[in-house]
Amino acid sequence: MNARRQAEPELMDRDEPVATDTSSMVAINRAEIDGQIATARAYPRSVAGFIKEARALVSLDADTAEACIYSLPRGKDDRGDKKFITGPSVRFAEIIMHSFGNNRSGGRIVAEERDCVVAQGVFHDLEKNVQVTKEIRRRIVDKYNKRFNADMIGVTCNAAISLALRNAILAGIPKAIWLPIYEAARMVAVGDVTTLTARRDLAIAWFAKVGVSPEQIFARLGVGGAEDIGLEQLEALTGLKTAIRGGHITPEAAFTPEPEANVAAPTSKSAVADMAAELARRKTAAAPPAAEPQRDADTGEILPPELQ
Repeated sequence: MNARRQAEPELMDRDEPVATDTSSMVAINRAEIDGQIATARAYPRSVAGFIKEARALVSLDADTAEACIYSLPRGKDDRGDKKFITGPSVRFAEIIMHSFGNNRSGGRIVAEERDCVVAQGVFHDLEKNVQVTKEIRRRIVDKYNKRFNADMIGVTCNAAISLALRNAILAGIPKAIWLPIYEAARMVAVGDVTTLTARRDLAIAWFAKVGVSPEQIFARLGVGGAEDIGLEQLEALTGLKTAIRGGHITPEAAFTPEPEANVAAPTSKSAVADMAAELARRKTAAAPPAAEPQRDADTGEILPPELQ
C-alpha cells in the first residue's frame, strides 16, 4: 500500500495531455440549441411586426439610413460608364437581424494564408431551423505584394468578418421581406428630387473633410459637375461614405483615377502626318542598305548589270 501511495504523486506530476470528453461538450451544445429552438417555436415571430420595427429603425434619422447603404467602385460597365456595387450594408444587416428575432449568428476567421484571410459568417433561423454559412476572402498584401503588418491584418480580419456575417444574414432572411425595408432606408438617405440639391451639397462637404476634392468626386462618378449628380450618383456617394466610415476602403483608394487601357488615336492632320513620317523612318531604318555598284578598275565607269 505504501509503495502504491508513493507512486501516485509521481503519476500526477507527469506532463501528460488530459483527454477531453468531446461527447459531453457536443451534448451540452446540442441541448442549448434545442432549447433555443423550442423557445423560438413557442413564441413565433410576426412578419408584419418585423417589417414595422425594422422600417422604423432604418428610418430613425438620416445618419442611420445612410449607414444602411454600402457602395464600392468597380471599374466600368459595358458602355464605359463608371460602375459601382451598391447594396445593403453591415449596419442594415444588424438591424434586420435584431428585428427578425429568434435567430443566432456569428463570424470568425477560418484561415489565414500568405496573401489573404478567409472569414466565415453563420446565420441560424431558430424558428425555421435553417442555417446559412457564407465565406469571403480578403487580401492582406498591398499592390507591391508586401504583407500587411499585424495591426492592419487585424483590421482587415474584422472587416472581413463583418462582411461575411452580413452576407449570411441577408441570405438567411428572405430578400422578399427585407428589400422593401432597404428601399425605405434608401429613400430617407438619398431623398428625392426635391431634396437632391441640399443632400448633394452635404455629401460634397463631407468628402472635403476627408481630403477628397469635388473634382475627384466628379471624375469618380463620371460627371461634368455638381449639377450632373443625380439620385443614382448620390446613392453611390452615400455608399462610399459608409464604406469609408466602416474602414472597408480608404478615401485615396475610393477616388484614385483608373488608368486608361487604350490610348485614343490621333485625329488632327498634323498628328497623322507625324505618325506617317515616323512610320516611314522606321521602315527606312529597317531596310537593308543598298549594295555599292561595281566600277571598271581602269576607267571608273559603272559596269552594266550583266558584267557585275
